Amino acid sequence: MEIKRLVMNSKALDTFPKIPEGIIELSVFNNKIEKLPKQLWRETNLEVLNLSMNEIRSISKDIGQLQKLKMIDLGHNKIKAIPIEIGNLPVLSSYLYLHNNKLKKIPSSIGQLVSLRYLNISTNRLKKLPNTIGRLINLVELKMENNEIKELPESMSNLKELKELHLQDNKLARLPKGITEHGGLRVLNLENNQITELPTGNINIRELKLRNNRIKKIPQSVRNLVTVRRIDLRGNRLNKLPREILQLKNLERLDLRWNEHIKIPNWIDELTDRGCIVYF
Repeated sequence: MEIKRLVMNSKALDTFPKIPEGIIELSVFNNKIEKLPKQLWRETNLEVLNLSMNEIRSISKDIGQLQKLKMIDLGHNKIKAIPIEIGNLPVLSSYLYLHNNKLKKIPSSIGQLVSLRYLNISTNRLKKLPNTIGRLINLVELKMENNEIKELPESMSNLKELKELHLQDNKLARLPKGITEHGGLRVLNLENNQITELPTGNINIRELKLRNNRIKKIPQSVRNLVTVRRIDLRGNRLNKLPREILQLKNLERLDLRWNEHIKIPNWIDELTDRGCIVYF
């Protein structure tokens, strides 16, 4: 009987299991594997590969031979570098998870994965991203929280299919203007950065997380966020609120705590009277 799927999750394995020839799906999630066998890169029928939560330290350049891969999870390992051959996976269309490793850079060849929809590079040691990330025009979700990124490439303005962008716990002071101006983005998380201005360009945003930044003022253009439901501004430097906030008819939650000098206006009662929860 030909085996097409091998799942060996949470088995306390410290060596890689024998791989059936012609396998399509392989998962060894949550083991203690340190080294990957050369045979793995010869299994050119592989479409799904889950190597997450192991002790893997390196990925062979031969990964580029897995031309049928649609999904790959390398998260929660000890990987220090991703080979440029990662860009040679033409049908990698679902997810690429590289989170919780020790990566200091992402190869520019990642821009060749134009069909990719979900990318997670969180909790690494990244300080910048390649400009080619702007070529991933089909990305729906991008997670890059908990790195050391100070600036994002302007090319990210091309990611017009993005629905969720998670940038918390970095060192960002600003965003490329176009990121907040296209109408697709629904969730923007910028917690624990150095942002000084409230992004108000996206009229379809649902959730805006800006806790622990350096915002001093909410602009009158906040009225453009007509679909926003939740705004978290805890731990900023606000001192007053514009009345235009009342125009946010869909607002369900506004968190203003830990803004030491903020003056709460009388009209805030109009928000609470219509059901919006306001914390201050």
